[in-house]
Amino acid sequence: MRGAQTGRIRVVREADDRDRGVGVGDLVGLDPGDVADHELGLVDRIRGYEVVPGQERLELATEEEVDPRQQDRRHVRRVTRFPAKILLVSGEKLDRGLELMRDGAFFEAHEELELAWRAAPAEERDFYQGLVHVTVAWYQAGRGRPVACASQLDKARRRLAAFAPEHRGVDVASVLEQVATASQVVAAGSLELPALRI
Repeated sequence: MRGAQTGRIRVVREADDRDRGVGVGDLVGLDPGDVADHELGLVDRIRGYEVVPGQERLELATEEEVDPRQQDRRHVRRVTRFPAKILLVSGEKLDRGLELMRDGAFFEAHEELELAWRAAPAEERDFYQGLVHVTVAWYQAGRGRPVACASQLDKARRRLAAFAPEHRGVDVASVLEQVATASQVVAAGSLELPALRI
């Protein structure tokens, strides 16, 4: 048997009360409700002495002041605002979104148009959001959700009205007519919306 090594292990004298065994309450950081006394194993003992590891230094990180008004925004993708680049990105996403709408891929169209909306200048955001609402309305109709469909149609009408009759190559007046027709279909209790022409 090896003896205790200096600096690595310390020998602590056992308490005089030898009739008392080790109990759950003697352990730090253990919930007594999780373990019963009979589930504890014996600690290695040598002639009334208990071998315990020496204490290691624990260094805490320095305190960092955090402004409570700030939120953790690491998950948000940041867009650098260069007007020409924004117009290019939103134009490309608009074209792709419209193409997907024509193909009936409404979920994918919604994703593309949402990217265009996020990149668009503030004065055009309602236009892109209106198109997103149109796409989501047709998507919700396909899922059999009349309340969600009607809500999206109403939002689309409100957002797109200011951009009629035409904006960025989109016949907004025609889209608004289709939205009105779709609203009537949903109000009549059906979700069989006519094919979207855009």
